[in-house]
Amino acid sequence: MPLLRTMSRLRTIAAASVTLAAGIAAVGTAWAAPQVERLRGTIERVEADTVTIRTRAGTVEAIRLGPGTRVAQLAPASLDQVKDGSFIGTAAKAGEKPGDPPVALEVLIFPEAMRGTGEGHYPWDRLPDGAGPVETSMTNGTVKVPEVETSMTNGTVAGGSSVGGGRTLTVSYKGQSLAVAVRPGTPIVMLEPADRTVLVPGAKVFASAVRDGERLDARSISVGKDGLTPPM
Repeated sequence: MPLLRTMSRLRTIAAASVTLAAGIAAVGTAWAAPQVERLRGTIERVEADTVTIRTRAGTVEAIRLGPGTRVAQLAPASLDQVKDGSFIGTAAKAGEKPGDPPVALEVLIFPEAMRGTGEGHYPWDRLPDGAGPVETSMTNGTVKVPEVETSMTNGTVAGGSSVGGGRTLTVSYKGQSLAVAVRPGTPIVMLEPADRTVLVPGAKVFASAVRDGERLDARSISVGKDGLTPPM
């Protein structure tokens, strides 16, 4: 009998431990910090303070606009508009060979009023990249452009050099600097102030939003001007 009572107590303790662990996990999930997400796609509809976007991946997301949501337009620009002292952001992939500078997939020119926005160098998202030979196989279906790992650098242009029709920019940020190769044909865009009237169905957008459970609150939305697809 003492053995049976001991086994019964052990089972009770084990069950209580499982319940406690489940409770801790649930609390941990509830207390998980909201996550910042970056969405790329096309506006499907706009209703009051909600914008519904069909993302590049084919999902549909509704994001809420708040008093602090920043709205801007992205206009086509050229590399000639990037001067010494310009504050830019550039998403880049690794160079082809060890020691090569990162290769820009896009360059965003910030207006002077937004100098310092997101300054630094940090990991970014996987972005489409159609450059370079790849091993092939035959597949009939929907075209999907290859994607590569990228980094983001926001900083001040501090010189550079011209190479083969492109340029290598030296970007300074927080006391450091990084050389980035910008090849001919790289998308160059300029951020322009805008208001919510540019948020219309069919517009191509890049949005930064904070997810808290099922809710997405927009921090910023950038709209491609005249049908431009935001490249970042």
